[in-house]
This record gives sequence, structure tokens and C-alpha cells, in this order.
Amino acid sequence: MIRMENVCKIYDKGRVCALRDVTLEIARGDYVSVMGASGSGKSTLMHILGCLDRPTSGVYRFDGVDVSRLSAAGRARLRGTRIGFVFQSFGLVPGMDALENAALPLTFQGVPRAERLSRAADALCMVGLGARLRHPPAALSGGQQQRVAIARALAADPDVLLADEPTGNLDPDAAGEILDLFDRLSAAGRTIVCITHDPAAAARAGRHILIKSGKICPETGGNDP
Repeated sequence: MIRMENVCKIYDKGRVCALRDVTLEIARGDYVSVMGASGSGKSTLMHILGCLDRPTSGVYRFDGVDVSRLSAAGRARLRGTRIGFVFQSFGLVPGMDALENAALPLTFQGVPRAERLSRAADALCMVGLGARLRHPPAALSGGQQQRVAIARALAADPDVLLADEPTGNLDPDAAGEILDLFDRLSAAGRTIVCITHDPAAAARAGRHILIKSGKICPETGGNDP
């Protein structure tokens, strides 16, 4: 599904090397955690995986497509249709209920209203919020808001779910519920990449990658020997 070959990312006119010769493979159905200290390159890696940024050098292929060669519009299409994002801050629109929030990305894809609401409702049921479709964010707990955000990512039926610190703003009980949900999604065959500082969150994944100073530690199975 995902292959990076000798990917580097350099900022600030060459003075900051955020990623260094990263070679990484993620197969369809993998559940991968990525850990590392602040400034290690985790966020840069996610931005490139999610087509939010492009490498300075090296090759990134998504399901055989050389993303490094795509235009900004091409990356946006791939990002919008094949990659789902879950962030630490839930990013819900206060004036919309759970159903409308979950359907929002499909609006930008031009999906007809009836279809996008149906798909959003199915996604909310999948994450256990079928009884709260019309609740606004203010009427939901933090864990429920994060589940709405996950439903929003799932509504487009993405090939890969990218989660950046998905439990960072949650109490332990709510975090456990989100991680249980990720377990179920993984068991159903969903490809998940979870970037986290939380050892408990990382431990749920089937594969663990550690990144230090922009490089993946070889012993964690990221880079080729």
C-alpha cells in the first residue's frame, strides 16, 4: 500500500533536516504505531504520508502511484478520496450536529446530499454513535467527539486511516474506547497508522516504528536492512 524509498525532507534552506533517508513499507491491513520524541520527525512523516507535503528527495508511492510526481491537485484528490485523517483536536464544526460533521468532507467531493448523509450515518453507527446523530459537539463527551471525527474520516471509505495523537486530549477511559475502536477497525482489515507519544496507544498496534532525529530505527522494522 505504502512505500517510501530514501525520503528526505529539508526545511529552512537546508538548515533543518526533518527526515533522513527514510525507507518504509506499510502493507494493506497493517496497524502501525509511530513513536518518537518531539521534533523527531513524526509529524513531518505523517504530512508526507497524508500528501499534505512532499519530500525534498526520495520516492513515495501510494498503491503504486508515485506521489512525489503528482501535482498539488493530484495530491489533493488522492488525499480526499483514499486517506482519512484523525487529529488530536477533534476539529468539529460547532454549528453542525454529528451527522453533518461526519458528512462534511463528502460535501467537498460533490457527493449528493442523500448519499453523503447515508454514508455518514453508517460511519457513525460503525463507531457506536447511531443514537446521537443529531447531537451537536457541545452535547457530546470528548471521547464521543473523537468518535465523530473518526466517523468523518471513515465516511469516504479511505484506504488508509492516519491518526495523529488521537488520544492526546482524552481521559484514560475515553482513550481506551478509541483504542478499542481502532482494534475493531484493524480486525476488519482497515490500514491504520497511529502517530503517538502514548505507549499504551502504541502497544495496541501490530507493528511499532520508532523515529529519532528524522531517521527510523532499523530495529523497529521501518528501514530496509
